[in-house]
Amino acid sequence: MTQREKTWVLFSTLYGIVNVVVPFTLLRNVGTLAGAFLFWNLITAAVVLAGVWITSGWKDRGGEETLR
Repeated sequence: MTQREKTWVLFSTLYGIVNVVVPFTLLRNVGTLAGAFLFWNLITAAVVLAGVWITSGWKDRGGEETLR
């Protein structure tokens, strides 16, 4: 596994943990869904940016694809 792939695995593991822990601990006593909604929007933006970062290294192989 490359260093980038290891970083991706670490990020996704942390994302999974934080996605459960924060709403059920830090946002537990918030009376509205606004806190959780903002949190999940920020987490989603972080995941999208991480996906862009991971896929930015993918190169076009240069060959033409043939459909069968």
